Amino acid sequence: MSEYTIGHLIQRKHSELLEDFNPLFTGHLNEDWTLFFMKDTSFDTRIPLSVYDISNTVPVLHFDHEEDHGWSYDILSDGISKAHFDYNYELEEMSLYQMALEQYPEEDPVELLYTNPNFEGVRSQLLTELHQNPAYQEQLDNLFKNCHVEQFGLFEVSPAQIEQLKQIMTQEHVDQLDFMHDLVDQFKQILNLQKMSWISPDRLEDDEFDVEL
Repeated sequence: MSEYTIGHLIQRKHSELLEDFNPLFTGHLNEDWTLFFMKDTSFDTRIPLSVYDISNTVPVLHFDHEEDHGWSYDILSDGISKAHFDYNYELEEMSLYQMALEQYPEEDPVELLYTNPNFEGVRSQLLTELHQNPAYQEQLDNLFKNCHVEQFGLFEVSPAQIEQLKQIMTQEHVDQLDFMHDLVDQFKQILNLQKMSWISPDRLEDDEFDVEL
């Protein structure tokens, strides 16, 4: 089973401000962050309207991670999103699948790309074409267009930490990683969010739910 994590975070020193908003759950992630869920927090309703309301009082960091599919964050303040990042691990495979449909309409794209030895080399050929495609490269570049890591200053994240985030939140950095999932681990380490793992409203009764009440 792959990781499923979702939650909203504020600075721990502002925890008492949540009491007026009737959250489903409030707990301390660590000395820096307080985690909370609203009643309708889910992957279907990633950021409920009530969280935007809370951000009019105190900045909110939304974070979610589906290990097999990708991860994202939003920084909310003054009722709006000040920064957004959404990393889809499946972007390359989805793009390859679409290319296979377009270039080989008579073939089964799953057989073409993955299973039929008669098509050996086709996947490699399409992958090369994809990586040379300006439209695909633009998609990659746009992944980081709105990440605006400077907005972490709203949570009193230090200039040194923000500089570290600027170094990793680029396509150039991702390209030199051995494993694409390393990026989220680096992100969490810089921000002291390592405990944002296997956390969701569905796990509140789990004995392993490791958040201080």
